[in-house]
Amino acid sequence: MMDPISTDDSMIAELRDGAQRLVADYTDHGRTRRMRRTLPGHDLELAATFAELGWFGVLVPEADGGIGLGLAEMATLVRELEKGLIAEPLLAQAVLAARVLVHAPAGPARSRLLAGLAAGEIRPALALDFDDALPTVTATDEGEGFRLSGTALSVAGAAGATHLLVPAQLDKGYGLFLLPADAPGITLSWLWRADDSPLGQLTLTGVTVPDEVLLAPPMAAEAAISRALDETRVVAAGALLGLTEHMLAMTLEYMGIRRQYDQLIGSFQALQHKAVDLYIEKERAVAALGFGLSRAIDPTTLPLAALRAKGRCSEAASRIAREAIQLHGAIGFTEEHDLGLYVKRALTLSAWLGNAGEQRRRFVSMGLALA
Repeated sequence: MMDPISTDDSMIAELRDGAQRLVADYTDHGRTRRMRRTLPGHDLELAATFAELGWFGVLVPEADGGIGLGLAEMATLVRELEKGLIAEPLLAQAVLAARVLVHAPAGPARSRLLAGLAAGEIRPALALDFDDALPTVTATDEGEGFRLSGTALSVAGAAGATHLLVPAQLDKGYGLFLLPADAPGITLSWLWRADDSPLGQLTLTGVTVPDEVLLAPPMAAEAAISRALDETRVVAAGALLGLTEHMLAMTLEYMGIRRQYDQLIGSFQALQHKAVDLYIEKERAVAALGFGLSRAIDPTTLPLAALRAKGRCSEAASRIAREAIQLHGAIGFTEEHDLGLYVKRALTLSAWLGNAGEQRRRFVSMGLALA
């Protein structure tokens, strides 16, 4: 099957080549193990390198100081970087938060944030609750500003973030507020995900902010967040595909060197059939990503594109992770073997923004709504 983003596009080829070189030079699973259950949970020097390469500005429009590329280019980038487990914190900050800002109404604060993000000087994170719900934060209009109180229990990218994008309930719906991450009244605690990366849990206690930090009023804020979530699901599908490809490659390589009963296990017909099944599963994920990218440009087809791409790629990554552990035998469970790092990352990304089961439920709900 032809790869949907293996095209002759020079920018895609350049991003792919650059990511592959970085993976070859910077992948260090010893460092990955040392960063588990630490803050910010990713390599700050590597993130600075991403900024120097302009990767935080891939999805930022040129008018706002970015490169102005699309989801296919960013999906290419994270797909390759995940093969070295070095994509953080791009997904949360340079995709989800960036696209919320891109879709927010134009204004000086929005332009300043996007320019700072593209330059690597500002790192925003979007505050949500579990299951991608808007947080239980309320904003009280005090005439010359607002007072925010409440909690947001799922803030990906909060570790290392300079600013928080906080949806808060106003009289007529949720508005989107910009807060410095160290503003008085803000408390961040941490929940550790399957790969031992930090997920922020935000508590706001009477945080006072001026009028100008309202980036988007009700309706506009919710529309911007909804669209950004679906766009991020498509890009996250690319990241999951990269993990899937790497776990499958590790497994096939192992089957070519592991001997049992004085034979390579790759010579056993039953395991060959299993490998073919996994290859087909991977190719189905490739096709789903292609479907998602081809329809993500149109807001009317984006929700369907997102749930199909994220659902299929989540399912493929989860299945190949399970089968890879089985085909590796006992070493697949050990702390010392690198496969476990990829399995845990696949579990984390599969669950983020909805796993395969959640995407199927979204599809059913969407179908009922359309009917």
